[in-house]
Amino acid sequence: MTELVRYEAARRALAEAVAVDEVASIRSQAEALRHAARIACDKQLEIQAAQIRFRAERKMGELLAAASEAGQLRRGRRWDEDSNCSQSEQLEPEDRVTRVTLQEAGIDRKLSSRAQKMAAMDAAEFEQALEKHAAEMRSGQGRVAMDLLKIDAEEKGRIHRRDLAAALSSASAIAPDGRLYPAGYGDPPWQRKAGIGNRAYENHYPTMPWPEILDYLKRAGEGLLPDAWFWMWIPRAHLLAKVPFKTEVMLADGECVLATIDVPLAYACQLALGMDSYSTCYVWTKTDAEHPDVSGSGLLVWDQDELLLQFKRGRGLPKPESSEKFGSNHRERPREHSRKPDFYRHMIATMVGKDSGGNPLPVLELFARVDAEHPLPENWAAWGNQAGVSALSAEISTAPDATPSPSSARETSPDLPAPSGETEAAAAEATDGASAAAAVADGAPYDAGDVITIDQLAGSEWLATEAAEFDPASIGEREALKILSDFCHRRRDIAPMLGSFYQARGYTCQQGEQWALRGQGWDRLCELEAAELPPVPKADLTEPYRAPQMSLFDAARQLADAPAPEVVDGALQTRLPVDADELAEQLALLEISAGRWDAVEPDMIRHLVGARGFAHCTTERVLVTDDGVAFLAQLAAPASVQQQGEMR
Repeated sequence: MTELVRYEAARRALAEAVAVDEVASIRSQAEALRHAARIACDKQLEIQAAQIRFRAERKMGELLAAASEAGQLRRGRRWDEDSNCSQSEQLEPEDRVTRVTLQEAGIDRKLSSRAQKMAAMDAAEFEQALEKHAAEMRSGQGRVAMDLLKIDAEEKGRIHRRDLAAALSSASAIAPDGRLYPAGYGDPPWQRKAGIGNRAYENHYPTMPWPEILDYLKRAGEGLLPDAWFWMWIPRAHLLAKVPFKTEVMLADGECVLATIDVPLAYACQLALGMDSYSTCYVWTKTDAEHPDVSGSGLLVWDQDELLLQFKRGRGLPKPESSEKFGSNHRERPREHSRKPDFYRHMIATMVGKDSGGNPLPVLELFARVDAEHPLPENWAAWGNQAGVSALSAEISTAPDATPSPSSARETSPDLPAPSGETEAAAAEATDGASAAAAVADGAPYDAGDVITIDQLAGSEWLATEAAEFDPASIGEREALKILSDFCHRRRDIAPMLGSFYQARGYTCQQGEQWALRGQGWDRLCELEAAELPPVPKADLTEPYRAPQMSLFDAARQLADAPAPEVVDGALQTRLPVDADELAEQLALLEISAGRWDAVEPDMIRHLVGARGFAHCTTERVLVTDDGVAFLAQLAAPASVQQQGEMR
């Protein structure tokens, strides 16, 4: 109660303050009180002190703006140093007393700028920013910034980006390709080799092989905006499992080609969705305080957790505010087989946020499981084989222009395969036209409508006549070995069948998911290429060019014709200038050494200084360097009058 009385008293004093120094004093006291409350761990007092500080800064900005309009503030320079005014226009002595600077008032420029910006805020906007800052301080999660303008700017940017995502999604709904979503959420029906027991995945819902899931995600990724988030469930055992994935790679020569490489399954899903980066992951712990030891199946460890990955495309969506953030771990007992907690739908809807009108941003859920007890959040769209009949019966509230589920509107999206995984043998054993799922004793989470929907969606796909299998013997041995040897071959997709076929001959070996040639296979390939391919034409070698060599007699004749060496200035001279350039350099150096460097062209001086190093420039004159002196010393004699005339 005492704290509240002091808080109200401080607000009254602030409202009655009419001078900047009074407001500055209240602000300093509030800041000191905030630090003391923080040391004493009094959260409520710390929040009240922070709000008094912000209100004092806003009041200070109002007073500074009024003083500036009234002409009571001047620049931070002496009155007689204003170079923009004449002597007659300078301030009178009485004006110099009434007009002060910010420094004289004890206010720095940053505080003045921040205070005036806060004063320019709307009153309702200012109060909303105060409430948001107080909520962040009460949460106690992370360091709370003491810049109210930054908090307000982040909130405006968050609302703007969410409005943009909502507008782009609504505008794309009228396009031929259908609506694009700013966020997605999926729980793929991963196929696992877990046996045929009652807890096997295949006994509870149709599963899909990994390549089919990746193909599904490629098509589903086309339904997301350029800036989007996507959440995807993945079992721990599958997270880093290698899977072949066709993507663009760069060869050593710089050529970009499509090749099949082994990548972790999580990364393959990111590439298939067209996501640019991995953001974070969440852990669902399938226990509670009363049953901490409950677990699922497991080979090495008991399975008690499942991972939810979050990917980002482009800039993604704006960072959620503090009240929209969740912990990375959630603890809840599982319900039906593979049904994820509704907590995560609520978490995603909250993190994605709402636009300025209060409407939730649309979210696309893949492989959705929807019924009357577990409806979708507002403005969500569902794709999945359990999102059709149940969703209609529950009257799910979704956007009127949302893209229909491929399972419930197969005719509108024929290119998106419905999740299915019943084997042909299981379907053949079904009676009365029902699928194998109908014969499972534990029918959860199926009901009659679900079984009919699955039969309609999966029956035609799995009961159709299978195409003829590829015969590895149908292509030549050299071509087959060539495919196995080339990692980027255009027919690399048949490498598994070729590898198993030639493994019996000792030509191939399996490395993870890929097939490669062994040494014996490489030898056989070289042998076949040498026998079948035409021989490489031999190049006719010609005699290499040889420059004419000077004989010893010619060298002796040149030495005999050379001028006799002379001694000039104590140095033995051995040759004459050999070309016009050296002659010009000699003349210039002689002028410089004689002190007449101003008679030499500037280009020649730059050449002698920079290119040759024969001269050196000081602030007063040009000097000949030691290299320049040595160059002059090796010349036979200064240029003659005739030579100087030719150069001019």
